[in-house]
Amino acid sequence: MEKIDVEPTGAFVVIDLPNSSRSSGVVRRARKILQSSTKDLARSLTYSYAAFEQQVSGASAGVSVEDEQKDEAIATFVAAIEPMVVEGKFSPDPGKGISEADLSPLRASDQRPSLLFSSADRGLLRDQLMAQSIAVTLSAALGGLEGRTIAIEGFNESSIALVAEITALGGKVTAVGTSAGAASSANGFLSPALAHGFSEFGPAVVNELGVEADKAWSIWGSDVDAIVPSTKMGVVSHGVADNIAAPVIVPGTTMPITAKALAHLRRADKAAYPDFVALAGPVVAEASSADSAEAVRAEVADKVGAVAAGLNDHDDGPLLAGCYQAESFLSTWQDQLPFGRPLAP
Repeated sequence: MEKIDVEPTGAFVVIDLPNSSRSSGVVRRARKILQSSTKDLARSLTYSYAAFEQQVSGASAGVSVEDEQKDEAIATFVAAIEPMVVEGKFSPDPGKGISEADLSPLRASDQRPSLLFSSADRGLLRDQLMAQSIAVTLSAALGGLEGRTIAIEGFNESSIALVAEITALGGKVTAVGTSAGAASSANGFLSPALAHGFSEFGPAVVNELGVEADKAWSIWGSDVDAIVPSTKMGVVSHGVADNIAAPVIVPGTTMPITAKALAHLRRADKAAYPDFVALAGPVVAEASSADSAEAVRAEVADKVGAVAAGLNDHDDGPLLAGCYQAESFLSTWQDQLPFGRPLAP
C-alpha cells in the first residue's frame, strides 16, 4: 500500500495497489481517522474491482479534524487532491463526515462516467446502484426473492432504497433494527412508510411502525431467509455470528464480518457473502458504456447476479469463494497478491 500525505491539511490518501493507473474510494472525516480502517476500506474495494475483472485499485482517504474546523479543512483537502483526480490516481466518494456537496468541485475532473453522479430516486444513481446490487446478491443467494423474508440490521436512510429494491424483486423486509431497537412484522415494511418514519423519528422509527419494538440485539435472531448487516465494519463478531438465525448473510456495509465470525458461520453451515460483491453496483457501472440509468441498472443486475450466483456452491462458502475469484484475477496483473483478505479483524 501507498500512503500519500495531503499537505497542508494533515489528511492522507491510501492506495492499495500503487502500480495501478487508477484508484477510487471513500473519504471520511472525523476527529481521528485511523489508518488501519482506511486500509481495510481500500482493500475491500480492490477485491470488488478484481471480482469484476477491472485493473483498478481500491483506495480511501481520511481527514482528521475537529468539527469546528471541518469546513475549511475539507475545502483545503478537496483543492489539494484535484491534481490526483485529474490524473485518475484517486477518485473520491463521500464517506462518514463527508457529503457529496463537499466533493462536487471535483466531479468535472472525475474520470468515471458522469451518469454515476446523476440524480435518481432518493439520491444519486451511484447510491441506488449499491442498493440494487445488495438486493441482486440476496436474490442470487436465495434463488430468487419472491416470497422471501429479509431483515436489515443497522437500518438507516440509505436502507430505504434497499427496501424498495427488495420489494421490487418480490421479497419482503420483515424486520428492521436500529440503535433504538428492532421491529418485525410478518406482513413486511414498505419503503414509503419507512422513509416517512425515518425522516421524522430517525433510529426511533422502530417505535413508530405499529408493532411492539424489541431490544436492538434481537434483530440477529430474526426468523428470516437472510439478514443484511449494515451498521459498521466488524459488526458481526463471533458472538453475534452465534446468534444469527438466518441461513444467509449479505452485507449492507463494508467488511461487516470478522475473520473469527466467518469461521463460526461456516461451522453453523450459514452462507456469508462478500461485501465486495454485494456492494459492487457502482464498480460495475464505472466500466459500463451504457448511456442511460435503465441500461446501467440492467448491466448491474446481470453482472452482479452472475458473480454472486457463481459463489453459491463452493465448498469453502461464498465469501472465501469470492476471495479466490478476485485473487485469481489480481494474479494476472500483480506480481504478488496484496497481504490480507477483506475481513474485519
